[in-house]
Amino acid sequence: MRALPLNRSFWSPLLALSLAAFLALWLLLQPELIRALPLIAKLPLMVLGIWALGLGFAKGVGLRFPRDWPRWLISSKSCWRVLLIFTLLLLLRAWAI
Repeated sequence: MRALPLNRSFWSPLLALSLAAFLALWLLLQPELIRALPLIAKLPLMVLGIWALGLGFAKGVGLRFPRDWPRWLISSKSCWRVLLIFTLLLLLRAWAI
């Protein structure tokens, strides 16, 4: 009998998809979290958000990327790191308002 690899968890893609969907809905309902920032802070937060939500949705639905893409941009570890950093920044921003 062969064991499954540890990175083939059922819960990891489901949680990534759920967190990305929650963050997308939260930003849809409260756009002032990002809109009220000055441009110098808004642009990096928008890029981080696009990267985080894109990876969360892509990993959640099970998309595979070509091998020639940089692995650190699309790996499961970077997906969780970027999602958590973006979530913490939004929570800090919501707490500050």
